Amino acid sequence: MVSLTAVQASNASIPTTLPSGLVAVFVGGTSGIGEYTLKEFVRLARQPRIYNVGRSQEASDRISADCKRLNADAQYTFIQADVSLIRSVDAVCEQIKAKEKAINLLFLSAGTLVTGVSMWLSCYT
Repeated sequence: MVSLTAVQASNASIPTTLPSGLVAVFVGGTSGIGEYTLKEFVRLARQPRIYNVGRSQEASDRISADCKRLNADAQYTFIQADVSLIRSVDAVCEQIKAKEKAINLLFLSAGTLVTGVSMWLSCYT
């Protein structure tokens, strides 16, 4: 298992080692681990473009305000969707594909039964 110290050191290197303008998609980033990971990424990354996919507009509004305080250069987009429905996943993929050429980080933490990530990876194949 990786030590907490190693994780913290790796995270601390994000601003100096990763390029600016990374595109990150957080599915289930409106609470819990997803929310806190999203906020830490926003805090550390340079000019990130964040897509947060979830059900709660209220939670997203709160997170958006937090993101603005953490990193004024971050772009935050909320996509309201219930990802337990494949048609919703397809619609989310189309929305992101219309704006982005690639996704640099995909973080899946939605509270739903998923047997694989192939439905998300198929967005860019």
